[in-house]
Amino acid sequence: MCGVCERINETKAGKNPFLVKELETGYVVMGDYQHFKGYTLFLYKDHVVELFDLDEKTRAKHLYEMTLVAEAVKKLLEQEK
Repeated sequence: MCGVCERINETKAGKNPFLVKELETGYVVMGDYQHFKGYTLFLYKDHVVELFDLDEKTRAKHLYEMTLVAEAVKKLLEQEK
């Protein structure tokens, strides 16, 4: 099992201390290491190798939610880029 899959499974089981918010298509999590202030990830809820492996509707929803997450992180955490 890959590291991302392990993290997704931990999150589903309620064992990810870095979980910020669950959205329809994914999990907002803080990065384990904050090399950059506010380093945040948006993990899709299931293992998918590529975005194009998702059906068009799901991919569009996930990318929309990803944009919302990015905007929120920028506003709330003023992360470095």
